[in-house]
Amino acid sequence: MKKSILLIGILFFTAKAFAQQQKLDNNSITISANYSYSDPSLFGISAEFGSDELVLFNHYSSTIFNVSATQMEYDNNLETVKGTGFTVEIGHRFYRNRGSKSGTYIQWLLAYSNTSFDKNTPLGHFDGVYSYWSLINNDIGYKIRIGNNLRIDPSIGYNWKWEVKGKGDIDNIHSDNFVFRCGVKLGYSF
Repeated sequence: MKKSILLIGILFFTAKAFAQQQKLDNNSITISANYSYSDPSLFGISAEFGSDELVLFNHYSSTIFNVSATQMEYDNNLETVKGTGFTVEIGHRFYRNRGSKSGTYIQWLLAYSNTSFDKNTPLGHFDGVYSYWSLINNDIGYKIRIGNNLRIDPSIGYNWKWEVKGKGDIDNIHSDNFVFRCGVKLGYSF
């Protein structure tokens, strides 16, 4: 995970150092494939849309909607079991540069995640469900324009999970409520 965070950080600061003057961006929708390394890790589709300016901050803002598949390792000190599931996130993104949908941004997301485990192990059958809600799910990133329509969007952030009582063999004792994450999106704007 440290290597992933370091790589995202290097990409972020390299892009910022070589970024050119931002032009007004007429594209209002971006569809992206996304990957986020965390607990659980996410990979899926992201949509960013909207073209409003907040009067208070005078910055461009947009709405984010992510639907992702999850993969998580649950280690209860006896065995490690992999589970799969889904995550749905919706939130808002605020760009630093007025009139631009590229460059430095911060975002807040509301999330729900559900990961199921079902595996035969040497200690018996492991079966359960791990799920959480998150209202504190923030990222900082840099959306890079490549040509007129392609975008690369590296980010780093954190997630404070409000866990739902685990089902089956999941007791939530062996999972962290506060996790860091790093991710990247590759998208097309129109």
